[in-house]
Amino acid sequence: MYVSDMKNLLFLLLLASCTVDTTPVSLPHIFGDNMVLQRETPIPVWGTAGAGAEVKVVFNQQAKTAVADASGKWSLKLDAEKAGGPYTLTVRGNNEVIYKNVMVGEVWFCSGQSNMEWTVGQSMNFEQEKKEAGFPEIRHIKIPKVIKNIPQTDFDSTSWVVCDSSTVGSFTSVGYFFAKNLYEKLNVPIGLINTSWGGTNIETWTSREGFENSDEFREM
Repeated sequence: MYVSDMKNLLFLLLLASCTVDTTPVSLPHIFGDNMVLQRETPIPVWGTAGAGAEVKVVFNQQAKTAVADASGKWSLKLDAEKAGGPYTLTVRGNNEVIYKNVMVGEVWFCSGQSNMEWTVGQSMNFEQEKKEAGFPEIRHIKIPKVIKNIPQTDFDSTSWVVCDSSTVGSFTSVGYFFAKNLYEKLNVPIGLINTSWGGTNIETWTSREGFENSDEFREM
């Protein structure tokens, strides 16, 4: 091979390596170790990766693939699963993301203001509840308080917490006692997504469309 041909080949190889999108695959912070996925309904999984990248999701006995669009967004739905676990959720793209101790069961949003935000640690008989809080299949995640003008696709880093004597104090009290009662009746894992924020005006919970359709609040 001539020297000039070798230079051209090296240039093409270098150019090809520079055009490969090596953006790592990532998922929103609602996904994490110890999370609970809703049972008996297709399970949505989504995130970002390099444009055009293939993403493979493996969970329990199933595997699904998706391709990221031009903006890097991808999504898929796993088949419905019965209550159970613990499982591992693995997401592979240019890298690998692994979530451990994942359960399938009932998932509930705990939203509202101070009545919902009030924690078990602030409630009556906390020391007794603390001693009895051995419910490893009840999990809780508190969504961080951040003010934004438009809906967000993610939130700041936080984590799913397994219920035990060292963690139960931070759980929403209403949510916890509801979950405990439900668990005793259904005997399936329970996940609580705590989106409460005490002392907020009702306008902060109203959608843009809600304001636009209101003569009183359209200007806001």
